[in-house]
Amino acid sequence: MVSSPTSSAADATVESWQNVIMSIDPATHRKLAVDANNATWEILGKALTEISDDDFEEMTRRAYAAAYHWQRAEGISPSNEARASWLLSRVWAVKQNGDLALHHARRCLAVCESAGLVDFDLAYAHEALARSFASLGSAEQARHHLAIAREVPITDTEDRKLVEADLAGEPWFGFGR
Repeated sequence: MVSSPTSSAADATVESWQNVIMSIDPATHRKLAVDANNATWEILGKALTEISDDDFEEMTRRAYAAAYHWQRAEGISPSNEARASWLLSRVWAVKQNGDLALHHARRCLAVCESAGLVDFDLAYAHEALARSFASLGSAEQARHHLAIAREVPITDTEDRKLVEADLAGEPWFGFGR
């Protein structure tokens, strides 16, 4: 295949960006992960009726950017990985794609189980599974994981309030909680 001047320029641009990304230090990755995570919540925090198609796309990009940067961040821990998977699950649930929401929810739970994460992270893993199953119309499985999420002991009072607030929030796809 003969390369055109356009493809050579595009290849050089991609290579240049790859070099920039690979040169980012772990502390900067951490900052970018936090920024992308918080930016995702700028959209997730809106009422579902206020989220435009462009917002849905941007929210998805931000969540994947957060996950990407958490993988490379300074001081990475299993809780960062679990929370990145949880965020991706929530984004896909809000976008009403239960299969992808469930994929990331299962990944979140797997990280919690393999790393021995309990408390806040385990409750959120089950919340993500419950919401994913609800989006797929699997009421029995949604109820099962919702009950587990509610029963997970959470030591910190503020963390418990966050979990309860999320359990009370939408979307639940008509699933009676």
